Amino acid sequence: MNSIRNRLNQLYNKADQTPPEKLEQSLQIRRELERLYSKEKVKYFAKTKLEQDNLTLPELVRGSWINTNFGDIFRGEYEFDMTNLYGNLNLNKIYNYNSTDFQTAFNIDGITNQEKLLFIDTETTGLAGGSGTVAFMIGVGWIQQNVFHVHQYFITELSHEEGMLELIGNLKNKFDCLVSYNGKSYDIPLLNTRFIMNRLSPVFSDFSHIDLLHPTRSLWKYSMTNCKLKTVECELLDLFREEDIPGELIPQVYFDYLKDGNPQKIERIFYHNRFDIITMLANLILIMKSYQSVLPEKNPLTEYAKGKIFYRKNNFKRSITHYKYVLDSDISDTRRQKTMLELAEIYKKEKNYPEAIILWKSAINETYPFFLEPFIELAKYYEHYEKNYQIALDFVNLAEEKIPARRAKDIQNIENRKNRLISKSQKLKNKRQTVD
Repeated sequence: MNSIRNRLNQLYNKADQTPPEKLEQSLQIRRELERLYSKEKVKYFAKTKLEQDNLTLPELVRGSWINTNFGDIFRGEYEFDMTNLYGNLNLNKIYNYNSTDFQTAFNIDGITNQEKLLFIDTETTGLAGGSGTVAFMIGVGWIQQNVFHVHQYFITELSHEEGMLELIGNLKNKFDCLVSYNGKSYDIPLLNTRFIMNRLSPVFSDFSHIDLLHPTRSLWKYSMTNCKLKTVECELLDLFREEDIPGELIPQVYFDYLKDGNPQKIERIFYHNRFDIITMLANLILIMKSYQSVLPEKNPLTEYAKGKIFYRKNNFKRSITHYKYVLDSDISDTRRQKTMLELAEIYKKEKNYPEAIILWKSAINETYPFFLEPFIELAKYYEHYEKNYQIALDFVNLAEEKIPARRAKDIQNIENRKNRLISKSQKLKNKRQTVD
């Protein structure tokens, strides 16, 4: 503890040379580390034992030691009764979903047994990844008869890594699919690299994998503050972790533990990892629940996201339903205009031009920002379908009046369209005069 404080003091003696934005970030890190090493009582989902001194690791974290050929590995063990509420959600709702629901939400086939899902999250010696980064804790979770089990494999020395990896490898045949949060980009590539560097075969390279980060972003990037797992807890589950250890501090806390062996420093890491894993199960349920529901969401921006999602899936009926919910709600002018244009695009694909025309005309209202799309779509419709070149020309002229001068390429395209319409209009006029 003294060593880290000494380094922090040296760092802050140079504060006058630090840019303001970096200084604020450093001050925040210092405050978090000072809090972390304090003796203050900390409240979590479950009561911690940080206020008690001189406790061993198994006394602080329920679990057991496992002997391997590469050293003893500590395995933290925790069970959550899924019939209890986790925030505002019953985790046993996972049993309500079938293979079709998994396919719809995650584009993954063959999920027929929820108890074959393996939830996984790592805590590492660095956040950037790379061959020098080691996962010193690998947490896994799985469902069994309405109980969510969490095992956390932890190495007290870096030289014990191979033993931990062998224990993780033994799980391979028990499960069919991984569930992670950003695991496709971080956790699993890191673990596969560590297996290879320890002369072991990567056990997760051929696993099916549900990475919850991507569907979470797709559904809630417009309506949530950010797409961190903790934000999912706060904004969707009404769950709050008091005094949780920030992820960026975890590597330093682990290195301090390696120096002095004080297990109290790493108890919070177990809590952090444990509830990340449980929240992944809750997040999985929330995603499938949202995909399945055709009723309005509380936040219209989630409806907007669902409209885009089902459009990409070519499920135009669902997409129209969600976009209509957005238009019936209280949203900003910019979002309303974007929604109208995206809904009009669906009607155009379905050849439902009467509905599309209403939306295009609404989207060029003076109160909305300028978008070229509705002007051009209306001009194209009246030119090609109605053969009414004058009305098409009216919309082109209106676009020419409103378009910002900086958009030279678009202005040239408008001019080309205008010249073509004038030519067509003149030819039609000449033809009618000849007939007369």
